[in-house]
Amino acid sequence: MTGARIRRARPDEAAGLTALALRAKAHWPYGEDLMAVFRRSIVIAAADIADHLVLVHETGGTVDGFGVQRPGGGGPDMELDHLWVDPPAIGRGVGRRLFLAFADEARRCGAARIVLNSDPYAEGFYTRLGAVRIGDHPVAEIPGRVLPRMAFKL
Repeated sequence: MTGARIRRARPDEAAGLTALALRAKAHWPYGEDLMAVFRRSIVIAAADIADHLVLVHETGGTVDGFGVQRPGGGGPDMELDHLWVDPPAIGRGVGRRLFLAFADEARRCGAARIVLNSDPYAEGFYTRLGAVRIGDHPVAEIPGRVLPRMAFKL
């Protein structure tokens, strides 16, 4: 992709990244009741950017995707907390490039795999990259909602 690059996020980008994530979530056929929950629960804070690996994908100087990765809970895993692509950029390889950049960083850190809770609409994307479903993750904020728990071996 011409003019594309991946870089670390800056803390002053937190509000813009949150807005991008919510646009990406709204791309899928979620009703207003779920979107209201997502608006409360999908928040990227400046502290997240300072404390974790947050990468942004830019095309022509415009941020069109980002993700957040952090060490997993007590094991050799890295946890991919977020991976969002702005709807106009979906299908252009932005998500794939971000995911592979996170995989490269996880390998450098000595991780054995990347684990994540996938949106059901994104499970096919992660499967195409080589991730496998390893279980289910109940969503505390939405009783009865279960997300695919996935792992990508490094």
